Amino acid sequence: MEDENNFTLSGDINGPLLAAVISIEMIGGLIANSFVLILTICHIKTWKQPSTIFLTNMLISNLLIVLFVMPFAITTAASGEWLFGKTDKQKVKACQFTAFMFWFCVIVITEGLVLLSFDRFFYIVKSFEYERHMNRKISIIIVTLSWLLAALLTIPPLFGLGRFGFSSSYGICVPRWEGEPGYVVYMLIVFIIFLLSIIITSSWTMIYTRRYLNMERQRLQLFDVNNDGNTNDIYASRKRRVIGLFGMIMIVHLLCYLPSMIVALMELVTAPPPQLYATIFLLFLLLTVLSPLVQSFFRRDIRGTVVKLTGWCSEVAKLFNKKYTRIASSSEN
Repeated sequence: MEDENNFTLSGDINGPLLAAVISIEMIGGLIANSFVLILTICHIKTWKQPSTIFLTNMLISNLLIVLFVMPFAITTAASGEWLFGKTDKQKVKACQFTAFMFWFCVIVITEGLVLLSFDRFFYIVKSFEYERHMNRKISIIIVTLSWLLAALLTIPPLFGLGRFGFSSSYGICVPRWEGEPGYVVYMLIVFIIFLLSIIITSSWTMIYTRRYLNMERQRLQLFDVNNDGNTNDIYASRKRRVIGLFGMIMIVHLLCYLPSMIVALMELVTAPPPQLYATIFLLFLLLTVLSPLVQSFFRRDIRGTVVKLTGWCSEVAKLFNKKYTRIASSSEN
């Protein structure tokens, strides 16, 4: 059990090293999310797709963590103590704000996965209804409601159900679970609902898609009399695309969430060391870097723009190289 009665970093934690790692993640997250967000805004045509709204929602929630959570952790880790507030009351207020922002962002990110899984489910399984009813305006309303819901789910510790406290393991304030069985049950129900929603919709979508692709492969094999062996290659390519952006985002979030879940279960039987808390915190923050990288790789609009920018940079570099070569050769003569 961590000591939350003071605002100092645990002596078992290497503060400068922790601050350096979080700083790297902050810089990477700021650049990656801002870059993908700017490219998304520039592609006006993609805004007609509801999935673009949901993916942009995830980018914005990542930026909130980068801007409103990481700086507090970096400052505390580097100095060894919580510097925000002169009096204990001011420190508590700043601590509550940070904890609220952190947990709010966690819930918004989780809700973003739920929205994305439902979006993929209706797009693939209920395609006709999706095309008829889903549009940009409705997706923006859904995202707005999800943010309001996240705020409501985060507020209870400010009114007595649960509490926010300082974590000496990684230098910021978070919801505290010790001695708060009501709050533990409350959040457990919330996240079980989120998790079951993701599992059910994702499983249903994958099963439906596999069944459809199997039927499509059989149809191609049956009616394509000129089949030259490429049918299986086409099928394999389609099957790989089922994973694509949605699958990789799920995998990345699972890798970043899973250690926290395991440690939460460990707390029921033993008190994990501070180094383990710091490690899972760093793994979670890594999500803010990996998520936009996945989007930039799997989204065609983003990937196409990146390829063009790379080509332009290469051409500019060649032009400068030619000019430099000419100047160098003329100076030698």
